[in-house]
Amino acid sequence: MSPLLPLVSIAQLSLTTYTLYLSSLAIPKLLSYEDKAKTASKYSNIAEEQLFKTRATQAASVGSLTPNQKLLLTLLSTSSILFTNTPRSTTLALAGVNVVVLLGVREYVGNFWNSKPKVPLPGTGDYNDAVGLTGKIRERQGWLVAGWGVMGVVAML
Repeated sequence: MSPLLPLVSIAQLSLTTYTLYLSSLAIPKLLSYEDKAKTASKYSNIAEEQLFKTRATQAASVGSLTPNQKLLLTLLSTSSILFTNTPRSTTLALAGVNVVVLLGVREYVGNFWNSKPKVPLPGTGDYNDAVGLTGKIRERQGWLVAGWGVMGVVAML
């Protein structure tokens, strides 16, 4: 194992933990609008569709194989590499899987949230904060993809 691998793993673990923290801030802010969105969805198919997509994209940000496992997959993979004697082939496989999953999630979340402007109305501060946090989460997901690429290269050394 390359002596750089633990350093890259620590950086990746730190970034993943911070990204999960950002998600933990964004989700409750969106949930504070859940009741209003449910009421609106009873009268509008568009509102119902938007409510579903909001829930799905937030779950996708956190989770990878199923909702609520996306960033958790990265957290567990990095922890495994850092704290166990993971074979090179396993490290490369984990790097590849995480790159694909994170790119897919980042694209999925971006397709929905990139079109969501901040709402300039009183009482929408939490929603606007959540939109901003989601942008930061997507940015960190891009950094995580780069980190997994570096981890794959370092594993080959």
